[in-house]
Amino acid sequence: MFKFNKRTIVYSLLILVLIALAGCLFLYKEKQRVAQQNIKGLLATLTKAVNMMEQVKDEMPAELLETHEFLINQIRSKKFKLYQSDPKLKDFIMYHGARTGSIYANPSIKMMAGFWIPVFYHEVGHNYWHTKHPVATFEEFQKYLFESENHSYTITAQAWNIVRKHFPIEKENLSKYEKRLFDLYETETFIYNKMFEGDQVAKEKWIEIIEEDIKVQGEQQALLKK
Repeated sequence: MFKFNKRTIVYSLLILVLIALAGCLFLYKEKQRVAQQNIKGLLATLTKAVNMMEQVKDEMPAELLETHEFLINQIRSKKFKLYQSDPKLKDFIMYHGARTGSIYANPSIKMMAGFWIPVFYHEVGHNYWHTKHPVATFEEFQKYLFESENHSYTITAQAWNIVRKHFPIEKENLSKYEKRLFDLYETETFIYNKMFEGDQVAKEKWIEIIEEDIKVQGEQQALLKK
């Protein structure tokens, strides 16, 4: 009958620890590999989105065209800054840094380029607006938050109008994020278009949309402080 002695137990434990460490190392490397693939995929999709918009820039309204040209100039001058979003904000697709002029994105979220266009241009719109209205403190940022959001929501609606006109979307084949954004952008852009026509009720709804977004931003700031 085989008997365990202290040395045998120590060796057995050592082997188990080594196996566990090897497993952890494999999982870490696999996680890193997937993360790098996600980042490359996001960069490729955003590049495609910008190229799509470049093809139809002659049809862009003034606000969207200014934002697009701002983005193109940033890319060409190598001033465009894109970073992975904070893990605490995993439910946020993309957001911007008002003082840094950076864009933060969750690369694990996969969507067609047509859906990244309004998301991406919304955040670029914020950074463009802040070049015209720079802020030095969080208090200044809060003071002009409504105007900044109004500008970026305008960009979003104009971008979605362009997407719907030039880049067909088959609603039946959309992912959960794409379905959510499709319904959201259809609703918000309809309200924007009605407001643009002079509908007062639509204008009131538009203001409610912006105020709700500002509320969500407050929750976002609270998460970052934890």
